[in-house]
Amino acid sequence: MSGVDEKDQRLIEYSVEAVIIAWLAYLFFYQNFLLHTWHRGLPLPPKWPFAVFGIIVGALFFWYEWKRFEKELERKAEVPLKSVLPVALNEENTNPGEFSEEELQDDEAAEPATGEL
Repeated sequence: MSGVDEKDQRLIEYSVEAVIIAWLAYLFFYQNFLLHTWHRGLPLPPKWPFAVFGIIVGALFFWYEWKRFEKELERKAEVPLKSVLPVALNEENTNPGEFSEEELQDDEAAEPATGEL
């Protein structure tokens, strides 16, 4: 999916998840209703109210995930680029393992070499 941007990918992902959750919610509501009130020999109740409940649950899930994603995008847009760059990119910290010449001279002046270990 190289030609699809992140927003389209998330839309597809959340849509599939919402359909699965709607289906599972429908099955859950219908099965629990049957276990609670239906007895052997009675005609089965209509399924459409439970399908509506499942669709509502799936739509609520999709709305919740999409709002979370929009907040995430807003946070990414609010962060300025300069604050994202690490401090190590400054000129004095280009190589953290190596010391600058000034630091080496300061260290040599502060500690005279005695030759003893």
